[in-house]
Amino acid sequence: MTDGPHDRATDEDPTRDFGETERGAAERLAFFSDAVVAIAITLLAIELEVPTGDTVAELAQGFAENWGEYLAFLISFAVIARHWISHHRVFRYVGRATGGLIWLNMLWLLMIVVTPFLTRLISEEHVDFARFAVYALGQTVQVGAFAAIITVLRRTGGFLPGAPHLLVRHGAVPSVSVGIAFLVSIPLFAVIGVWAFAAWAVIPFLLDRVTDRLGLTKDRDPA
Repeated sequence: MTDGPHDRATDEDPTRDFGETERGAAERLAFFSDAVVAIAITLLAIELEVPTGDTVAELAQGFAENWGEYLAFLISFAVIARHWISHHRVFRYVGRATGGLIWLNMLWLLMIVVTPFLTRLISEEHVDFARFAVYALGQTVQVGAFAAIITVLRRTGGFLPGAPHLLVRHGAVPSVSVGIAFLVSIPLFAVIGVWAFAAWAVIPFLLDRVTDRLGLTKDRDPA
């Protein structure tokens, strides 16, 4: 597949720049996204069950009785944090927010907002296959939307001059790795049960090692 004219402008013309209106619109989209993520990640804690009791033993028992809910909170906090970090790494280099990009970002935000609800699905002590699958599929849509955002940015020349070359050319690779992890974890759950949660961390880690060796993600901007 050959690159379009916008791709060549982004990759080869370091002097290319955007107007203040275009960059301002992109910054507003990033600020709005940050605010929505902050609200969603706060709602995770608001939904937590507060243990009751007047002694340390009673409080400890209350925590133990709700351990599944607290574990689900930590998992979703880590999931949302990873989504936001990826968004931050990309949008610091965005100079134009087209209509298509805005709607894809809204889909991304929709899944962020839905995550506290999905968290309640997996907060039971005994998580069943259906609840796990719904959560994993929701996160797959999330990372799929983000991969599409990066693709649109590349196709429309939406990256600022000086954006890391690997981000422009292969920025969707990490999202694809995470999406694979969520999808693979669904059949894994039927085999190994709740240990399938570990796939969400292990599979992206292994795929990152592979893509580093292929030169697709090495030297990616760490900030």
